[in-house]
Amino acid sequence: MSDELDVFHIMKTARPMRRLKPDPVPQALLEEILDAASCAPNSLNSQPYRFLVVRDPASKAFFGERYDAAMQPRFGPLVADPNDKSPTARNVRTALALGKRLKDVPVLLFICGRRDWPMAVPESERQGLAPPSYGSVFPCVQNILLGCRAKGLGSSLTTMHQLFEAELCELLGIPETFGIVAVLPIGYPEGNFGPLTRKPSTELTYLDRWGDAPGN
Repeated sequence: MSDELDVFHIMKTARPMRRLKPDPVPQALLEEILDAASCAPNSLNSQPYRFLVVRDPASKAFFGERYDAAMQPRFGPLVADPNDKSPTARNVRTALALGKRLKDVPVLLFICGRRDWPMAVPESERQGLAPPSYGSVFPCVQNILLGCRAKGLGSSLTTMHQLFEAELCELLGIPETFGIVAVLPIGYPEGNFGPLTRKPSTELTYLDRWGDAPGN
């Protein structure tokens, strides 16, 4: 197997890509990724997820405008100093710029999950719409991100839709039986994939009891 297609190499180089070229993404390539994503583990093999591929310019612009309006007041103050060149500041600037670019991305992929009350919520406390079954949907979302990376496509995950989900569901015709779990802009990246900067797992792992590091 080529190192470029080794699953560990893919996981360690799958940077979030928010700067995407406007070049079209072939439907056949997207379907190949979604076919693999649908193989993700899920409760009772019920596959409680649905994919909504949005290419319509007006719908992408609608999402971008509302994403931008939600992001600016929340994250704009974090980069008030234009001379701040730190990795955090660069990441925030890129995330803020995404809203204005969303109208031009080739694909907005909406991953929706069937609404299902968690067992921890008693029936007497269930009001309004149930949340989607996140545990059965996010493995599928991760498969999509990895599949995009393997095929040379860039993507990133956003949940900012939560602040205007009702509007989105009405616009896109999403029924009340499903909720939006994540939205992925997908396209060919302007930048390059490469090694990620993350804390090593040894700094994030405990053994048997919280706070007890392996080897202690």
